[in-house]
Amino acid sequence: LMPSSLDSGAGAMKSAYRSASPEMAPLGLRASCLRALALAGVMLALAPGASATVRMPEEFNVEKDFPEKEKWRDAVKHLRCEICKITVGHTMEAIGENFLEDDVYDQLEKICDVSQLYGDHELRHVDGKFELIKAEATSERTEHTKRWQTHAMQELCDNIIRPADDDIKDALMILKRRKQKSKKPKTTDAAAAASERDADVHTACEKIRLCKPMGKRGAEL
Repeated sequence: LMPSSLDSGAGAMKSAYRSASPEMAPLGLRASCLRALALAGVMLALAPGASATVRMPEEFNVEKDFPEKEKWRDAVKHLRCEICKITVGHTMEAIGENFLEDDVYDQLEKICDVSQLYGDHELRHVDGKFELIKAEATSERTEHTKRWQTHAMQELCDNIIRPADDDIKDALMILKRRKQKSKKPKTTDAAAAASERDADVHTACEKIRLCKPMGKRGAEL
């Protein structure tokens, strides 16, 4: 994610990339242009005052990877709530019901590096907008696309989940205490339990303002 102060530079970089097509320049010149653009992107992100966390891949082919990386990096910006929910949901499953504050912190510290979590989800463009779904075995997504979708989700996690670990911890601790005080018996119905868990996850993501309020329950936190 680019901080707001770098938006103009990022926009110029993308405009330059879009104009660097085979029809506009020889292949060698286009490759040089793409390498310069990728380097410019890194320099912008690492510039003084830049607050965003940028993940640097082990391997990077400018001509093949840059367009794919930018495509999904832009897409996930519109799916902040969805990314929050799969991340917080995974955290809740990992720590169980009888957790301590440190358990939450320990999990959130490494959550953005769990590549399988993000790789198991797929970004799709449907009816003019992006959506996040559980990847299916029949998915036609290529490994190249999966790699950069996963990268984009992890990078977004670095920037919106890790910095909010205190608020997420607070929300989960409040939900835990509320359940401990409740006289309502624990449900044995799987569907009802899943629905309750989903509501808890959404409530935690409301706490850090990544999901829209779902009503009174979230407002009480």
